[in-house]
Amino acid sequence: MMKAIKGMLLAVVMIFSTAAAAQTTIAGGEYWIDGAINARQPLSSGASIDISALQPGLHTLTVRVKDSNGLWSNQMARIFFVSPSGRTDATSVTACEYWIDGVKKPEYTTLNIQTIDISDLKPGLHKILVRAKDNLGIWSNQMARIFVVSPSGRTDATSVTACEYWLDGVKKAEYKTLNTQVIDISGLTPGLHKVLIRVKDDLGIWSNQMSRTFFVSPGAQSDATTITKREFWLDGNIVHRQTIDDTPAVIDISVLDAGLHMMTMRVQDNKGIWSNQIARTFYVAPLPAPAATLTKYMYWIDSDQEHAVTGDITDDSGQLVIDLEPLAIDEGDHTLTLAILDSKGVWSNIVKETFTVIASGIHSIPADMKTGQWFDLSGKKLNGAPSRPGIYIRDGRKVLIK
Repeated sequence: MMKAIKGMLLAVVMIFSTAAAAQTTIAGGEYWIDGAINARQPLSSGASIDISALQPGLHTLTVRVKDSNGLWSNQMARIFFVSPSGRTDATSVTACEYWIDGVKKPEYTTLNIQTIDISDLKPGLHKILVRAKDNLGIWSNQMARIFVVSPSGRTDATSVTACEYWLDGVKKAEYKTLNTQVIDISGLTPGLHKVLIRVKDDLGIWSNQMSRTFFVSPGAQSDATTITKREFWLDGNIVHRQTIDDTPAVIDISVLDAGLHMMTMRVQDNKGIWSNQIARTFYVAPLPAPAATLTKYMYWIDSDQEHAVTGDITDDSGQLVIDLEPLAIDEGDHTLTLAILDSKGVWSNIVKETFTVIASGIHSIPADMKTGQWFDLSGKKLNGAPSRPGIYIRDGRKVLIK
């Protein structure tokens, strides 16, 4: 987990204490438009996204965020609409066009009630799609409707003339004399089965199939008394099902990837009959990421980031010591900026420390600084201004007196 810089002490050497962050936080984000993930851009809280270069119409914005462990969230996508520049509301419909079964037909520009010729369509189901254009030149979404073309000269059927059925997908007899029929199921094995039936009318047209599920009981059935076998399989892989010997049982899921999975189970009784399958969905959480360690530091004085100083962190005690004496910092007010790189390749947020350097000795402390409250680094209050060189705190600000 990313470590945060806790504090700094300015001296001929400077000490930075670090501690592990107490909880995971959002460290950054990124977005892309219209699926162009290679053109993704960084995203910060409250940021504005420039869409001035997008063409008018529908677009998709996709966003994801990264936590302080370096893990990315799932993507979240939203559709948005870019209006044409200077767009005003449409006031009228100027054109209309349609398709039948995917074939485009003429476009109407005179919008009276139109009569669409369907005389060349075959009997049966067909689909018509219609869209309209407004006075701004914008086409609407398509609207679809299903319709049926009846056979030429068709009249309503008056009677059922035949019936046929299937058992478990196998076609059986066709009845033409429709009295009360008895279907023979003596050859079926015990368990669940399905019957499908359809009928034909006096116009020679077959109906849709109607299906029903039914159960064939074992002959001379008696109640089962015990469970003799238990088995399960994961993620639908019934070929690799496993038998459970003990109850309760411990199932090894160590080889599963992190994410959603499904376990399916069934049992067999002492009659040899398997139960229905019972499925449960479960989630395998990712293993905690190993704690990150600090590997490098980078700092610069004031705004001179171009000449930033970098170095390796070899001490794992949690303290970072940087010798600032070689920098020959000029007298006056300064800012030290520091960033830390961890073993996951993630830089910390920058930490800034302001301080004042008095390079000409204690006798050169400006008069306006001699007042106020002075403390040493242990927090002890001084009686007036310092009397010897060192690092002090005056009114909450560090002062280095050489």
